[in-house]
Amino acid sequence: MDESKAPRAPREPQELYILVTGANSGLGFSICCRLADEFLSSHHYDDTLHIIFTTRSARKAEDTRRRLEEHVQTSSTSSSSNSARVKFVSESVDLGDLLSTRALSRRLSQTIPKLDAIILNAGIGGWSGISWPAAIWGVCTDLIYSVTWPSFKLSPVGVLTGRQTEKEEEPALGAVFCANVFGHYMLAHNVATLLKKAQSPNGPGRVVWVSSIEGTIKHFDVEDIQGLQSKTPYESSKALTDVLALTSNLPSTAPWAVDSFLRSNDKTEETDKAVAEHTPTMYLSHPGICATSIIPLPLPLIWAMVAAFWIARMLGSPWHTLSTYTGAWAPVFLALSSQGALDAAESPYHQSGGGRVKWGSSANRFGVGSVSSTEVDGWGHGGVVGTAIVEADRNRQRKRGAVDLTKEEKENFEELGRKCWKQMEELRIKWDAILDRAEKGKAVTAAETAAETETTTAQ
Repeated sequence: MDESKAPRAPREPQELYILVTGANSGLGFSICCRLADEFLSSHHYDDTLHIIFTTRSARKAEDTRRRLEEHVQTSSTSSSSNSARVKFVSESVDLGDLLSTRALSRRLSQTIPKLDAIILNAGIGGWSGISWPAAIWGVCTDLIYSVTWPSFKLSPVGVLTGRQTEKEEEPALGAVFCANVFGHYMLAHNVATLLKKAQSPNGPGRVVWVSSIEGTIKHFDVEDIQGLQSKTPYESSKALTDVLALTSNLPSTAPWAVDSFLRSNDKTEETDKAVAEHTPTMYLSHPGICATSIIPLPLPLIWAMVAAFWIARMLGSPWHTLSTYTGAWAPVFLALSSQGALDAAESPYHQSGGGRVKWGSSANRFGVGSVSSTEVDGWGHGGVVGTAIVEADRNRQRKRGAVDLTKEEKENFEELGRKCWKQMEELRIKWDAILDRAEKGKAVTAAETAAETETTTAQ
C-alpha cells in the first residue's frame, strides 16, 4: 500500500494557555492583542488560545477584558466564526505583594491544566521626575543616544515595599526590585509544575522575561542586587533580569536555576517523571522604545516625546518602535512560535559557541517591525565572542562605544550570572519560609477565633 495515500490519524485540537502580567494598559495590553492576532492568523482553526491576563484591581480587569474582546472582534485577522477561539481570563495580582503572587499561583494551579508560556511584563519605573535641563540638552545635542539610553530620569534611593506580613521579622525588600523582578521570580517558581505540563504543541513551557534596552550592567552591582543603594533602580532591575535570563541554561547556574528555581514545590511532581523531565525554558525580550505613560507627562510633552522618538527612528535608530503593538512583537514571538522556529532563530549563535539571545522589537524608518538580536554589554550578540556572526546584527546601528565581546568579558558575565542566581534563590527560600510562617499564623488565629465563636454560641 502506498504510504502517502494511507489515511492520517485525526488531528487533536490544541489548547494554549498563556499568562500575561500587567495587561490593563500600554505594552501588556498590546501583548494580549498581538497574541490573539498572531494566533488567529497562524494556528489551526481547531486550536484555542486562553490568555490569562493580570491587573491590580477587579475594576481594571473588567474594563481590560471588554477592550480585548472588542479588539478581537474588530481585528482584521478575526471573524465572527473564529473570534471565539481566543478566550480571555482575568486575574488580579500585585507583584509588590508576595502573598498576592502566591495566591495567584494557587488559583492558577486549581483552575487551568497547564501553562504554555508566561510573559512577565508588569513592573514600575520608580522615577520621581526628570532633570529637564539635562533632557533638553541631551535631545538637542545627542538625540538618538539620549532617547535610547537616557540619563536624565530621577529616582529616589532605597524605596521599600510595604510590609509583606503582619508579625514576621522581614528583611528589606526594594519596591522596584520586587515589582520588576522578585515578584515575577516567585510567581514563575510557583507555577513551574504548570509550565512543565506544557508538552505540546510548542514544547516545554516558556518563561518570557520582558526587559528593557536601558538595562545595562553598568547600572548593576551584584553586592546590591536589589538596587537599594542605586540612583537607577529601574535600570538595575532590568540588568538583573538580563543576567538571570541569559545565564539560566548554563552549567554554572544549574544548581540554582534548573535544580532549585525550576523545580516546583508541588510534591505530586516528584512521582510524575514525565512532567519532571520537561524543564521550562527562559527567554529574554524587550519592546524597544515605545511611547507609553510609564512616566506621566502632560499632553504637549507626550507629543514632543513621540516626535523625538520618530526623528531618532528616521536617523537610523532600530529600536524606536513607538507603538506598543509593534513593541509587543518580541515577547509574542517568543511565547507563540513553534519550538523549531525559536531553535532556528538561535542556532547561528549556538553554533558559534554562544547561548541565549536578548530578542528585541525593532522597526525600520517606515515603522515596519521585526524581531532582532540585541547587543548586551558583557554578552554581545547571543554570547558569541568576537564580531557579530549574523549579518543583520553587524549592519544594525550600535550603541556608541560598543565593542566586540571578549572571552574574558563573557567569563565575567557568566560568573556574574552564577552569583545572581545563587543570591536570588537564597532570597526566595528565605521569603518562602517567612510567608509559610505568616500563613500558618493566620490559620491558627482563624481557627482560634472560630473556636471562640463556637463556644460563645453554645453558651
